[in-house]
Amino acid sequence: MLNARISAVLAFGIIGGCTPQVTAQQADSPQSANAPVSTALTCGEFLPLIRSHDKIVGLAIQWLDGYYSGRAGLTELPAGWMITVSQGIGGTCTINVNASRTVLDVIAQLHREYGK
Repeated sequence: MLNARISAVLAFGIIGGCTPQVTAQQADSPQSANAPVSTALTCGEFLPLIRSHDKIVGLAIQWLDGYYSGRAGLTELPAGWMITVSQGIGGTCTINVNASRTVLDVIAQLHREYGK
């Protein structure tokens, strides 16, 4: 089951060179459920998504992790990885000095430190 979800996330990140865009302003708009996610999304831009009521943050984390995994050639992730990556991004991005750091960079670090 987990491998099927991961495959779907990886495929979504790879198909058609998807590089959608999300901004904090879009997170508050009524159409934000379909708002794209930018690979250049910074921790500072990510924090409003955490506080958003439309739950786009989970989609953003899954998309960015799938994008990174596809680019890195990762075909498997450890059990419970989505919890690890979600908590890692949340913990790292809430530290003020990381505001300009990209979420994709945080994901890469999490893969190096906690992934396979």
